Amino acid sequence: MVVLGALGATYLATSLGRTTAVIAIAREVPWGQTLTAADLTEARIPADPALEPIPYVDRDQVIGLVAATSLRPGSLLTRDALTDQRLPAPGQQLVGVGVSLVQLPTTPLRPGDDVFLVPVAAGSAPATTEGAPSVVEATVVKSGPPGTDGLRVVDVLVDAADGPDVAARAAAGLIAIVVVAGE
Repeated sequence: MVVLGALGATYLATSLGRTTAVIAIAREVPWGQTLTAADLTEARIPADPALEPIPYVDRDQVIGLVAATSLRPGSLLTRDALTDQRLPAPGQQLVGVGVSLVQLPTTPLRPGDDVFLVPVAAGSAPATTEGAPSVVEATVVKSGPPGTDGLRVVDVLVDAADGPDVAARAAAGLIAIVVVAGE
Protein backbone atom coordinates (compact mmCIF):
# COMPACT_ATOMS: atom_id res chain seq x y z
CA MET A 1 0.00 0.00 0.00
CA VAL A 2 2.82 2.39 0.83
CA VAL A 3 4.44 1.80 -2.57
CA LEU A 4 1.15 2.35 -4.43
CA GLY A 5 0.50 5.51 -2.43
CA ALA A 6 3.97 6.84 -3.25
CA LEU A 7 3.53 6.05 -6.96
CA GLY A 8 0.13 7.74 -6.99
CA ALA A 9 1.51 10.84 -5.25
CA THR A 10 4.46 10.98 -7.68
CA TYR A 11 2.15 10.68 -10.69
CA LEU A 12 -0.16 13.36 -9.35
CA ALA A 13 2.71 15.75 -8.60
CA THR A 14 4.27 15.35 -12.04
CA SER A 15 0.97 15.61 -13.93
CA LEU A 16 -0.06 18.76 -12.03
CA GLY A 17 3.36 20.32 -12.59
CA ARG A 18 3.28 19.88 -16.38
CA THR A 19 2.80 23.09 -18.27
CA THR A 20 2.60 23.97 -21.91
CA ALA A 21 4.22 27.01 -23.55
CA VAL A 22 1.56 29.11 -25.32
CA ILE A 23 1.35 32.57 -26.86
CA ALA A 24 0.05 35.39 -24.67
CA ILE A 25 -0.44 39.05 -25.55
CA ALA A 26 2.30 41.34 -24.18
CA ARG A 27 0.64 44.69 -24.96
CA GLU A 28 -2.69 45.88 -26.29
CA VAL A 29 -3.29 45.16 -29.97
CA PRO A 30 -6.33 47.01 -31.35
CA TRP A 31 -8.71 45.34 -33.77
CA GLY A 32 -7.42 45.45 -37.35
CA GLN A 33 -3.75 45.94 -36.39
CA THR A 34 -0.97 43.62 -37.57
CA LEU A 35 0.73 41.50 -34.90
CA THR A 36 4.44 42.05 -34.37
CA ALA A 37 6.97 40.07 -32.33
CA ALA A 38 6.82 42.74 -29.62
CA ASP A 39 3.08 42.08 -29.16
CA LEU A 40 3.66 38.46 -28.15
CA THR A 41 5.09 36.77 -25.08
CA GLU A 42 5.39 33.23 -23.77
CA ALA A 43 3.08 31.95 -21.05
CA ARG A 44 3.18 28.55 -19.39
CA ILE A 45 -0.15 27.03 -18.47
CA PRO A 46 -1.30 23.58 -17.41
CA ALA A 47 -2.87 21.60 -20.24
CA ASP A 48 -6.62 22.08 -20.27
CA PRO A 49 -8.90 20.63 -22.97
CA ALA A 50 -11.30 23.56 -22.54
CA LEU A 51 -8.64 26.04 -23.72
CA GLU A 52 -7.29 26.28 -27.25
CA PRO A 53 -4.38 28.73 -27.09
CA ILE A 54 -1.78 28.77 -29.86
CA PRO A 55 1.43 26.91 -28.90
CA TYR A 56 4.46 29.14 -28.52
CA VAL A 57 6.36 27.11 -31.11
CA ASP A 58 3.89 28.53 -33.69
CA ARG A 59 4.85 32.12 -32.81
CA ASP A 60 6.47 32.86 -36.19
CA GLN A 61 3.29 31.77 -37.98
CA VAL A 62 1.12 34.40 -36.25
CA ILE A 63 3.48 37.37 -36.63
CA GLY A 64 2.10 39.45 -39.50
CA LEU A 65 -1.50 38.29 -39.05
CA VAL A 66 -4.24 40.80 -38.20
CA ALA A 67 -6.17 41.02 -34.93
CA ALA A 68 -9.80 40.07 -35.59
CA THR A 69 -10.74 41.57 -32.21
CA SER A 70 -9.03 43.84 -29.71
CA LEU A 71 -6.38 41.83 -27.85
CA ARG A 72 -5.69 42.69 -24.21
CA PRO A 73 -2.35 42.24 -22.41
CA GLY A 74 -2.11 38.97 -20.52
CA SER A 75 -4.75 37.19 -22.58
CA LEU A 76 -3.99 33.92 -24.35
CA LEU A 77 -3.94 34.05 -28.15
CA THR A 78 -6.35 31.78 -30.03
CA ARG A 79 -6.81 31.20 -33.77
CA ASP A 80 -10.28 32.77 -33.60
CA ALA A 81 -8.70 36.10 -32.60
CA LEU A 82 -6.68 36.31 -35.83
CA THR A 83 -7.32 36.81 -39.51
CA ASP A 84 -5.11 37.11 -42.56
CA GLN A 85 -7.40 39.72 -44.13
CA ARG A 86 -5.83 43.18 -44.15
CA LEU A 87 -7.77 46.41 -43.91
CA PRO A 88 -9.53 47.60 -45.91
CA ALA A 89 -11.37 44.47 -46.97
CA PRO A 90 -12.66 44.14 -50.54
CA GLY A 91 -15.61 46.49 -51.03
CA GLN A 92 -14.37 48.90 -48.35
CA GLN A 93 -12.19 51.99 -48.28
CA LEU A 94 -10.11 53.41 -45.44
CA VAL A 95 -10.64 57.14 -45.03
CA GLY A 96 -8.99 59.55 -42.60
CA VAL A 97 -11.53 62.00 -41.21
CA GLY A 98 -10.12 65.11 -39.52
CA VAL A 99 -12.60 66.44 -36.97
CA SER A 100 -12.54 69.25 -34.45
CA LEU A 101 -13.44 68.72 -30.81
CA VAL A 102 -17.07 69.70 -31.42
CA GLN A 103 -17.48 67.18 -34.26
CA LEU A 104 -16.95 64.03 -32.18
CA PRO A 105 -17.85 62.75 -28.73
CA THR A 106 -15.45 63.32 -25.84
CA THR A 107 -15.65 59.60 -25.08
CA PRO A 108 -12.57 58.02 -26.67
CA LEU A 109 -13.22 56.14 -29.89
CA ARG A 110 -11.91 52.57 -29.92
CA PRO A 111 -11.00 50.38 -32.88
CA GLY A 112 -14.09 48.46 -33.97
CA ASP A 113 -16.58 51.11 -32.78
CA ASP A 114 -19.50 51.54 -35.15
CA VAL A 115 -20.15 55.20 -35.98
CA PHE A 116 -22.25 57.38 -38.25
CA LEU A 117 -20.50 60.01 -40.35
CA VAL A 118 -22.97 62.87 -40.44
CA PRO A 119 -22.57 65.48 -43.18
CA VAL A 120 -22.63 69.04 -41.88
CA ALA A 121 -22.78 72.40 -43.62
CA ALA A 122 -20.35 75.20 -42.93
CA GLY A 123 -20.65 76.35 -39.32
CA SER A 124 -21.45 72.80 -38.06
CA ALA A 125 -25.14 73.01 -38.95
CA PRO A 126 -26.71 69.79 -40.27
CA ALA A 127 -26.67 69.53 -44.04
CA THR A 128 -30.35 69.43 -44.93
CA THR A 129 -30.41 70.62 -48.52
CA GLU A 130 -31.95 68.54 -51.26
CA GLY A 131 -29.49 66.11 -52.83
CA ALA A 132 -27.15 66.30 -49.85
CA PRO A 133 -25.39 63.06 -48.98
CA SER A 134 -26.95 60.99 -46.27
CA VAL A 135 -25.45 59.64 -43.08
CA VAL A 136 -22.72 57.06 -43.78
CA GLU A 137 -22.14 54.01 -41.60
CA ALA A 138 -18.49 53.44 -40.71
CA THR A 139 -16.23 51.47 -38.38
CA VAL A 140 -13.38 53.10 -36.47
CA VAL A 141 -9.95 51.63 -37.20
CA LYS A 142 -7.84 54.11 -35.24
CA SER A 143 -8.22 57.47 -33.55
CA GLY A 144 -5.14 59.65 -33.57
CA PRO A 145 -4.08 62.22 -30.98
CA PRO A 146 -5.15 65.85 -31.36
CA GLY A 147 -2.90 67.72 -33.77
CA THR A 148 -1.42 71.17 -33.28
CA ASP A 149 -4.25 72.51 -35.44
CA GLY A 150 -6.86 71.19 -32.98
CA LEU A 151 -8.04 68.44 -35.30
CA ARG A 152 -8.09 64.74 -34.47
CA VAL A 153 -7.81 62.31 -37.38
CA VAL A 154 -10.00 59.24 -37.12
CA ASP A 155 -9.38 56.42 -39.61
CA VAL A 156 -12.67 54.78 -40.59
CA LEU A 157 -13.76 51.97 -42.88
CA VAL A 158 -16.64 52.81 -45.21
CA ASP A 159 -18.27 51.10 -48.16
CA ALA A 160 -16.31 51.67 -51.35
CA ALA A 161 -19.27 53.54 -52.87
CA ASP A 162 -19.17 56.09 -50.02
CA GLY A 163 -15.38 56.53 -49.83
CA PRO A 164 -14.85 59.37 -52.34
CA ASP A 165 -17.72 61.49 -50.96
CA VAL A 166 -16.59 60.92 -47.35
CA ALA A 167 -13.01 61.86 -48.26
CA ALA A 168 -14.14 65.07 -50.00
CA ARG A 169 -16.38 66.12 -47.10
CA ALA A 170 -13.66 65.21 -44.57
CA ALA A 171 -11.12 67.34 -46.43
CA ALA A 172 -13.52 70.28 -46.17
CA GLY A 173 -14.20 69.62 -42.47
CA LEU A 174 -17.85 68.88 -43.15
CA ILE A 175 -18.31 65.64 -41.19
CA ALA A 176 -19.35 65.00 -37.60
CA ILE A 177 -18.96 61.59 -35.92
CA VAL A 178 -21.77 59.95 -33.96
CA VAL A 179 -21.15 56.74 -31.99
CA VAL A 180 -23.74 54.01 -32.58
CA ALA A 181 -25.09 52.12 -29.58
CA GLY A 182 -23.38 48.76 -29.03
CA GLU A 183 -25.28 45.58 -29.67
